[in-house]
Amino acid sequence: MATHLLPHTAIPTWSGFVYQGQVALYHVLKQLNLKTVLEINSMVLQLDSIEDFAILQVNGANRTTISMHQVKAVKSNLYSTYSADFKQLEDKWTKMGIANAKAYFHLATKNQETKAQIEALHPLINIYTYEHGAEACPLVDIGGKISEQIVLALQRFQMSGHDNATNVQLMSEVLEKKVTNKVVEIHSMNHKGIDIRQAAYENTIPLNEFLALIQSDLSLLVQNEPYFETKVRSNLNRYYQEFWYDMEDGKKTKETQQKMDCFLMYFNSLDLTGLKAFMQKIRPHKKIAFANLEEFTDGSLNEVEVKDAFFTILSEIKASNNNHGCGWITDDFMHFHPTSITESNSEAGKIRISKKILETALNTTVEVPFDSDFLVTNECNVDSIQLASNKIHEMTELENEKIINWKNIALVSLETAKNKLNG
Repeated sequence: MATHLLPHTAIPTWSGFVYQGQVALYHVLKQLNLKTVLEINSMVLQLDSIEDFAILQVNGANRTTISMHQVKAVKSNLYSTYSADFKQLEDKWTKMGIANAKAYFHLATKNQETKAQIEALHPLINIYTYEHGAEACPLVDIGGKISEQIVLALQRFQMSGHDNATNVQLMSEVLEKKVTNKVVEIHSMNHKGIDIRQAAYENTIPLNEFLALIQSDLSLLVQNEPYFETKVRSNLNRYYQEFWYDMEDGKKTKETQQKMDCFLMYFNSLDLTGLKAFMQKIRPHKKIAFANLEEFTDGSLNEVEVKDAFFTILSEIKASNNNHGCGWITDDFMHFHPTSITESNSEAGKIRISKKILETALNTTVEVPFDSDFLVTNECNVDSIQLASNKIHEMTELENEKIINWKNIALVSLETAKNKLNG
């Protein structure tokens, strides 16, 4: 008989949650393509409780674990990097007493040891295989594999659009959002005082909800602000996943991971209004808008800026202490906020970025960070945005009032901010 076990949940670790969620979705789609509808109706996806994810069969109040999955988005191909995790998964499988369940280990990088060699050393687990016997699935490939499974599912359930790449991409975004929303929901429950292990254990997603989406009419999906909001969140989460994956191993300390996890939890919990305000704050040199495709293309976050400036700043400065999830307050009550500004520290660069910031302040109704004293950039230092702007033009009294709050705001480079904030 299986033991009712609430292990240490993996959910507080967000550095790999995007990839884990995508792998979980891929596996769910495979079940939709392999199982009968009756079987699908009895199965649920459990996130970050028993393991990174698990598939359970539900019969009334009874739950039976069908499979448990640990996912590692790590660059290393060395067996030694994963050996402790292999052993941990074996021990968990044994402790839970689920003899009929499979314990799978998912690799993002092909290991130096083969599947057969690893399974010989760890006979209680299975290295998960993808199409054509692939023993790993790189981050850059998982999206394509999800799309392939969506095409098969649309065909199996006789839905139109399986031969339309745009339609398949839309379906992928809708399905991924369901997984992400569940993770955010579990965190929200935890913030309300519910034990996160219990929240993760009990809050599952029935597989027939994924099937219902596969069978839905995507022509009814309106590409409006809420739709592009989903894409913005998805992009920022993906940028972070790639940033963390590419970070030097020596910089991936537990402290840094916890700090960055807190930011991801904060960002993913924002509502639409909060999201727009957040984005405007970290990108003050560009009006943020995404009510339609044109605005989304021009006004959403830039990948290079986010990785090279914003995430780098967050990773190299101490954890936020301003109670807003993103920023710092010094002992003398100076407010620092991270940005995605990558402008150079040349005189031309200083003038150029200062003009862009003031032009954004003049042309947008979205509030910019007037509570800031310093905006942290990749490398640009500007003592006063207003003075460096070289006066955009002769301003009216109303225009002057709109930017008066910028008068004493400065830009500081990451290195300058680190010296001030890290002590």
